[in-house]
Amino acid sequence: MATQEVVTTAELAKQILACSEQGFTGQLDLAIKEPKVQRWSLYFRQGCLIWGADEIHPIRRLLRQLSMYCPQVAIDSNALASLCKQRQLATRVSTISQEAVQPQDGDYRFLVELVKQGKVRRSQMSAIIEGYITEILFDIHQRWDRFRYRSALQLTYRSLPPDTLNSFDATLISIQVEPIWQQAIQAWQAWQQDALAEISPNLAPAISKAEELRWQTPPKVYQNLITLVDGHQTFRDLAVKLKQNLLPLTLSIMPYIRKGLIEVLEVGDLNYTVKPTTHPQPPAFGSRVRPVQSQQTSPLVAYIDDSRLDCQMMNHILAQAGYRCILIQDPVQALPLLLEHKPDLIFLDLIMPVTNGYEICSQIRRISVFQDTPVIILTSNDGIVDRVRAKMVGSTGFLAKPIGQEKVLSTLQKYLTVKKPAPS
Repeated sequence: MATQEVVTTAELAKQILACSEQGFTGQLDLAIKEPKVQRWSLYFRQGCLIWGADEIHPIRRLLRQLSMYCPQVAIDSNALASLCKQRQLATRVSTISQEAVQPQDGDYRFLVELVKQGKVRRSQMSAIIEGYITEILFDIHQRWDRFRYRSALQLTYRSLPPDTLNSFDATLISIQVEPIWQQAIQAWQAWQQDALAEISPNLAPAISKAEELRWQTPPKVYQNLITLVDGHQTFRDLAVKLKQNLLPLTLSIMPYIRKGLIEVLEVGDLNYTVKPTTHPQPPAFGSRVRPVQSQQTSPLVAYIDDSRLDCQMMNHILAQAGYRCILIQDPVQALPLLLEHKPDLIFLDLIMPVTNGYEICSQIRRISVFQDTPVIILTSNDGIVDRVRAKMVGSTGFLAKPIGQEKVLSTLQKYLTVKKPAPS
C-alpha cells in the first residue's frame, strides 16, 4: 500500500493516467478530509478502469444508469432490498477498516448477476460502467475544487487480492482511462462555465414558495415544476426521468433558485427494506400477472409512471401490503396492458412523455370495462384547476407526490372496500 497527496488537478490527472500507462491492477482510493471526510475508489485491471465506488447515492446512481441503458430490465423490490442490505454491511465494515467498498461487495456483483441472467448485454454493462465512473470523477472534481484550499487530495494505492477479480473474469469490462477522464473533465468545465460550481447535481430541488412561483411562471411551466420538483429527486434523477441532458435541465431551474422560489436540499440514497412474506413476488414492469392461488385473490393494482424510481417505490409498498401489481413505464402500452389484466384500481402519473395522465384517464373511461374502476391521478400539484380537470376526464381522486406507504395504503383502503389483500 502506497500513499501520497496531490494539490492540483494536473497532478491528479498525471497519477490517474500513470495507472493506465503502468498497467496498474488494484484499488485507488481518493480522500478529502476537510470539511468532512469524503472518499471515492477507482478499480483498475491491467491499466484499465473496471469500476468505481463512493459514499453518495450508489443505489440512485445504479438505477439511473440501468434506466438509461436498460429500460426494459425489471428489478423487484426484494432484489433491491438485498442490495441495500449488502451495501450497508459493506459500508460498516469499510468504516471500521478504513477501506472502501470493493466490487464484490454489492453494486458490481448485482450488475454481473444481471449479465449472467441475460437481462443485460455486455455492451449495456459497458455503457453503465462508463456512466457510473464518469459521475464519480465529476463529483471528485467538484468536491475537491470547492475545498482544495483546505485539504489536499490523498491518494492510496492498494493491491487487490488475486481472488478478488477472478470470479468476474467472464464479465469484466475494461474501460480506457483517458477518454473517460476527458469526458468527466469536459462535463465539469462546462458546469463551471455556466456558474454552477456551487450546485451539486446530487442535490434535490424543492419548491419553497409555491404561491409566488405560481404568479411568476406561465401555467404550463408551473404545472411541470410543481409536479417534478418535489425535493426527493436530484438533478441527475430528474434528467434521467425527463430524458434530458443534465446541464440544460439544471440551468432551466436555476432562475427560480436564484429568486428564492426553489431551494436545493441534500437527500439520502434510496433504501429498500422488505419484510418476509409468503405471497408471490409482484410482476415486473408490464409483465403478465399470475393470480394468487388462495381462497381469496388479492386485488390487482396497476401503476402507470415513466419513472423507474417511483415504480420501484410503488412495487415495494404494494408487495409489503400483499397486493398484486403491474407496473407500466411506457404510457403507450398502458391501454393494451390494462385491457389484458383488468386491474381493480389504477394509479396514474400526471406528467409523462408523449402523453399525460389526463389523456390516458380519458381513454380509460371510454372503455366500458373500466367505467367503475378507481383511477387515481398522482401529482405534486393540488390546485383546484387540476382537480376540476381531473374530474372532467373521469379521475376518481388525487394522490400527492412523493408517494409514501401511508398515503398509498389509505387510498387503497378507501377505494377497494370490497376486496382485501390475501393474508400473507
